[in-house]
Parts: sequence; structure tokens; C-alpha cells
Amino acid sequence: MAMDLAALLLRAGAFPALPRRGQGRLATLRRLDLPLPPPWQGGGHKSLGAALLALLIASSSVRAQTESPVPPVGDATIALTARSAGVGLGFVWGAGTIEYQGKQYPVRLDGFGTGAGVSSLTARGVVYHLKQAEDLNGNYSGLGAGAAVGQGKNRLRMRNEKGVVIDLTAEGSGLLIGLGLRAITLQVGEAGGPPASADFVLPKTLGFGQAAFGRLSLQPTLNIQLAGFAEGNAGFNSRWARGPIKDSDVSLEHSNEVGLNAQVDLGEYGTVRGRVSGVFSLAGGGVSPGATSFPDFNTHSYSIEAAFLGWKSGNAFPGLGYNAIELGFGNQNYQVFDGLLIWEGGLDCGVRGACWISPRKAFREAGTLRLTLGGWLLEGFHLKHNDDPSTHTRLGGGRVEYAFQDRVVKEMKSGFMYFNIYQSDEPSRDGLNGFYFYQEATPVPQLPDLQYTMSFVAETNSAAVGNAQAYGWYVTPAYTLSQLPWSPQLSYRFASFSGGGTRNFDPLFTGLSDWGTWFQGELLGEWVLSNTNLQSHMVRLKLTPTEVLTLNLFYYKFLRPNLEERLGPRPTRVSSHQIADEFDTILDIAPANWWSMTVEFAVAVPNDGIRQATGGNATWIHSMLYTNFNF
Repeated sequence: MAMDLAALLLRAGAFPALPRRGQGRLATLRRLDLPLPPPWQGGGHKSLGAALLALLIASSSVRAQTESPVPPVGDATIALTARSAGVGLGFVWGAGTIEYQGKQYPVRLDGFGTGAGVSSLTARGVVYHLKQAEDLNGNYSGLGAGAAVGQGKNRLRMRNEKGVVIDLTAEGSGLLIGLGLRAITLQVGEAGGPPASADFVLPKTLGFGQAAFGRLSLQPTLNIQLAGFAEGNAGFNSRWARGPIKDSDVSLEHSNEVGLNAQVDLGEYGTVRGRVSGVFSLAGGGVSPGATSFPDFNTHSYSIEAAFLGWKSGNAFPGLGYNAIELGFGNQNYQVFDGLLIWEGGLDCGVRGACWISPRKAFREAGTLRLTLGGWLLEGFHLKHNDDPSTHTRLGGGRVEYAFQDRVVKEMKSGFMYFNIYQSDEPSRDGLNGFYFYQEATPVPQLPDLQYTMSFVAETNSAAVGNAQAYGWYVTPAYTLSQLPWSPQLSYRFASFSGGGTRNFDPLFTGLSDWGTWFQGELLGEWVLSNTNLQSHMVRLKLTPTEVLTLNLFYYKFLRPNLEERLGPRPTRVSSHQIADEFDTILDIAPANWWSMTVEFAVAVPNDGIRQATGGNATWIHSMLYTNFNF
């Protein structure tokens, strides 16, 4: 009977059970604040606050969000000229001016909206609650509906997160068919400066903005991810490839998450915040590199992702400091340091699909209490793993972290965490205790380009048969040649994880905070290896040719320290510690903070250990193309 590669390895005792994938791609977390060229010169733009223009597009009847009454006399006047075009999801762009306190300021606008067609418009209006011209920058959004041909006028009202209200009369022409969410961004230039360019450019920043109802603010969000994979010689053309792995050629993954953030301003008593979101995930088009959805290779799933409430104390306790206390409960993210142990609260793959994208990150029943006092952070937590089918894995623990800088050490952050898994259907996890120490530092003030990170984890369990005592640790020094073109950064990491018998290290809810951590290697670490009974050497060169491009080159050497554990689909005792060498090339492209792409190419060369256990001798070739949209 055909089995997936990971299942074969686990059955053979080659590598212990890993919460497979679940890393929620680095690009999903990347919200770059890129320096931007001025918007009033040559068609670029400086930075973008948001304003809602899709409402401006010749809708036959558009209702803006409700607002509290505004003063009868405005603080400024504004005039805008804009165009829009798109099918499904389209862009809006244009320019205008604002008259404020006897001075004229150029204004650039960019945005997006749902609908189909092309249109143009002009709008004039009054601005309220403006304390300085820069306050016009902000996020604006709303729903627009209509099917307009020819000309029409609309009365529109918009508000940004700073409380600035714009009351507009817009007149448009052209064609627009659509019903959906619209959002734009505005950026104000210098008083008396040259006109803002009205030409189309790709906006660097886009957002849906906030709708405010008194003390309550609402902000919708959307994340869309798509990844495609192509393989050659999957499974090293060995006995591993006799099952579904041999069919691993091309495959696709997709996910989208639609969410709504809410915040209530309690004044001196802080803020209450919340979020509700749902995730749809899909895998199909072929067999994934690790056959992670075996036996059904076309899977999809929808589930609630986030559903939580939190409170930040604001100035409620002035003696402790602003927002010194934070509380949270519900389905929420909880992440520690660089993702070695606790990063991804949800487990994808299998019936959920989207194993590589891994969009589910929120733990269930997650309760957190955080106290921040100067450089100290004190935290308690309770978490439940979000896996399917559920193993009912629950844990609680606490963390202490301290960050400081002085004349001897430029910067240092150290942390210690203890946790206990008090319930789990997995015997090796039930009753597990964890002791985790981590540190990162720029140790020498005279060498600001020299950094290091390190971690050490001890796991003990007297109640379970499978994991009595295990250890994992790593150290990573890095140096950046900041004076050279492309700012090359060279780093090395040695990582070691115990394995064998009752010493199998459990990586728990590991995740990817940066390339190479903690799924080591974009081929073997993603689809084959677990951080158990493993030693690895990693050399990384990171290059930044431009603000848009980042190139990473990796080399990995994988070793198996305990030869008592047999290896392969038919458990075989091997005489070599050498597992494989892997070479990765990863190009990140981030033309905007709402859109990123990754192109990846990797090869894994089998060493004697794999050759002896499987008979495979071919170089495994892997490639991937990924894109992410985050609003």
C-alpha cells in the first residue's frame, strides 16, 4: 500500500514525529516599511496614508460610514482628480491639492477596490478636525455599490484613524460595475511644492482603513497566498519513491484569510481589542513533494482562525508605565523568540492541505498575561494545539525576558521559559516538561555589525514511555559587511537535537520566523527531516541588492548522531553519520508591503547514510514560486 514519505520515515524510525510544516511563510509576516520616493516628482510617491476612493467612483448610490456631527465650518478644502481601472480587483490613482491655513499642499492618492470597468472623477470637499496638514494621511475605507455609465454625482464622507473627516462631492464619468470594498491612500507634500504626479504607479502601501463609531474602530483585513512546486528525482529515486512520492512532479497550494479587527478606546483605562477571522486552505494539482495529503491529494478546508479579546492597560496604572499590562484570551497567535519551540499554533497538511503555506497559526484556548516593566517582560500562558484530528494537547507555562544595553554590551536580550504539557493523546507528549533558555546580542559596541543568537532546550517526562530526557541547542554568529554594496551578511549555525530510545527531542510547535529556521532546508527540512536525532551545519549568505530584492544562499550539512536508530522505509542499520547535503537559492521580491513574491531553487545530494538505507543515489531537485497579498 502506498504511503507518503514522512509516514515511511516515521514507521521506519528514521525520523520522529514532527508537527509537519505549519510555518506560515515568512512573507506572510513581512509588512515592510519601505522608504518611498516623493509622490510629487516623476510619478513616484513618498509614503501613503489611506483614503477611501473606491467610494468616489461614479457609484449610483454610495453610503459612507456614519460619523458624529462635524463642525459647520471646515478646517481646509480639498480637490481631487482620479482614475480607476480593473477587473475583479482594480487600482485607483490620481492627485489633487489641499488649501489649509492659507497654504496649498499637493496630495497624491492611490488605492484599490473590487469591481470591473474604467472610470474617472473629480471631487471637491471640506476637511474637518485637521490640526496639521500631515494629519490628512491615514486609512479610509467603505463599501460602494453601483453600475454607472456616463456621469453622476455622489456625496461622500470619509474618515481616517486620526479622526480627520473629509466631506466630498464627487462627479464621475465612464463605466463601473461592482459591489464591494474600496480603499485608497493619501499623502500630503510640502506647502507650495510641485504638483503631485497623477500618473499610475504601484502603491507601496495599501490598506482597508478603519471605520470609527465613537470609541469603536473596525478594520477589515485580507491575506491571500499561492504557492506552486515542481520536483525532479523526488525521494532520491530510491525505495522512498516507490509510493506516491514517485508521482511528485508539480503541485499547488492556496490559502486566504478574511478577518475583522476591532478596538474600543477606554481612555485612561486602555484599549480593548479583538479579532475574528476564517481561513480557507487548499492543496491540489498533483502530489506535493512530501505527499503530505496522502491518500487524497486534492484537499481543501475552511475553519475559524482567530477569535479573541485582549486588553492593554494604557495609563490605568501610571506607576507601572503605559500599556504595562496586557491580557488576551481566545484563538490567538503566541510566539516565542525565533520559533524553535513555539511559533505555529495550528497544524496544516493532511485533510487541511496547504502544508507549505501553513496559514493556521492561532492556538486554541490561548490565555496570556503579560507584564512589561522597563527592560523586563513577565508572562504566563495557556495554549491548546489546533490540529486535525485533535490530540487535545494542552500546556501551560511562564516566561521571563530581560533586554538591556550599556557600555559593555551594545544590546542583549535573554529569556527563560518553563512549560508543562498536562494533557495530550500523544503518550510521548503527555506530561512533558520543557526548560528553554535563549539569547540574542550585539555584544561589542565597537562592532555593531556582529550579532549572535543561541538557544538551549531540555525536555523531561517521567510519566511517558517515549521521551524521558532530550536536549536541543544551537548557536548562530552573524556578521554584516554594512559598508559594502548589497550589505552582505554571512552567518553560520550549528544545531544539535538528541534522538534514540527515550531521548527523542520533540520540536513541538516549531515555525519559520526567517528562512532556514526551524524547518532546516527548503527541501529536506520542509518535507523529510525533523529536528530529532539530527545535527546540522548551516552557512548562509544574505544579499540585499535593492530595497525590493533580497537574495539568500544556503548550504546545509545534515548528520545523524545516533546510529542505533535504524533508517529508511525498511528499517536498516547504517554505518555512516552522513545524511545529505543541501544547497538553496531563495530570491525574495517585495515591490510593496502588501505584495511579495519568492522564487526558490534547491537540490539535495544523498550521502552514505541515505544510500545505504534506501539505495537512492539521485540528486533531488526542488523549485517553488510563491506570492502573497496582505491587506
